Amino acid sequence: MGPSMSAEAAKYSPIAASFLLIAVCAWIGYSAYPSFEDYIRFLIRETAYISTTFFLAAYLARPLLSVTASDFARTLVRVRRQIGLAAALAHTVHFAVVVALFRFTGESVDPITFVFGGMGFVMFWLLAATSNDASVRWLGATNWKRLHRVGIHYIWFIFMQIYLSDAFAQPIYWVFVAALGLGLALRIRIFMSQRAAAAA
Repeated sequence: MGPSMSAEAAKYSPIAASFLLIAVCAWIGYSAYPSFEDYIRFLIRETAYISTTFFLAAYLARPLLSVTASDFARTLVRVRRQIGLAAALAHTVHFAVVVALFRFTGESVDPITFVFGGMGFVMFWLLAATSNDASVRWLGATNWKRLHRVGIHYIWFIFMQIYLSDAFAQPIYWVFVAALGLGLALRIRIFMSQRAAAAA
């Protein structure tokens, strides 16, 4: 395998990592939870953690590069599109197991969760479907950036609302709340700096 093929394979490693993490969780859950309902609930939690982690990596990539100029941040930016696709993959599996739980238990979803939570899934899929150069050309760079800016912050809002509401009962979720808050703070700082520079 030549250097160019190695670089191409490395670029798609986030997607492979997401698939591998999902597969490992599915295997662990199958071994640990003989009850189908417990197994599905386990997968719901784990796929949410996986999708949130990859989402945070994509969300923090450019802000970290602007602040630190580190090689790690530069690598995140270089494969940010694939990181986003890795998050979308995990969140799609998350959607599937959520649907499986509702079908198995007969539970219903309240209208607010259905609308706003459902839009989170739609945003994930929309961003994944347009994470390619052809979509940039078709939408135009400005419209593409606007779509992804709105989409990524809507997903941020959904994740923050979920983890913040659960953090008081399960303190581990404060890790996600802190990371999401840091990402937004860095983005606001960069935005304000750019506005000040433009005004000057």
